[in-house]
Amino acid sequence: YYPSGGGQPADHGTISGDGVHYSIFDVRKRAEILHLLGDSVNLDLLMNQTLTAEIDHKRRDILCRMHTAQHLVSAAADELFGASTIGNQINTQKTRIDIGIESRESFSRENLQSCVNKFVDSAVDVSMSFRPRVELIEDPLVRANLDLIPKHIDELRVITIDGIDICPCAGTHVGNTNQIGHIEITKVKSKGAGKLRVEYTLVD
Repeated sequence: YYPSGGGQPADHGTISGDGVHYSIFDVRKRAEILHLLGDSVNLDLLMNQTLTAEIDHKRRDILCRMHTAQHLVSAAADELFGASTIGNQINTQKTRIDIGIESRESFSRENLQSCVNKFVDSAVDVSMSFRPRVELIEDPLVRANLDLIPKHIDELRVITIDGIDICPCAGTHVGNTNQIGHIEITKVKSKGAGKLRVEYTLVD
């Protein structure tokens, strides 16, 4: 189960066994991974038996699509407007991204949406790998601020969207951009000087 973090909410699901069936409504990472059960739990029924945990795959799929789309929106905003992503909150109904942009007059909702949907239609592979930090510092497709990642972490989990974006990221993603489906940018609003909040939904 993916624990909440990095702007992405946790997986949900169920855990079941002989005479027990509980919903998992949140997962948090502390010293260990905590799976929070939504019902009154009888611990005696859980002990000394084999249990089956199942992720809510529909929810996971939507979050994978939303999260991969966020990489595309961030990449397109950088390419089109020289804008940097400074925050995001992914969710199943809508996702928001905060971008820093010097010239707000250059921003176009239509151009950003069109660019992202072209990336989707291009059917570009999305892959995960582990790479040393030093390899990423000079790569122009790495748009993330590596200084925000603790210095002692040298090997980073990296999501690569071929030719579009390379980003250290611990979230969940689809395997190809065409699995996202088109997005629609539903709202753009100012969040102060040089900052815009962009919200989008999945169309398909």
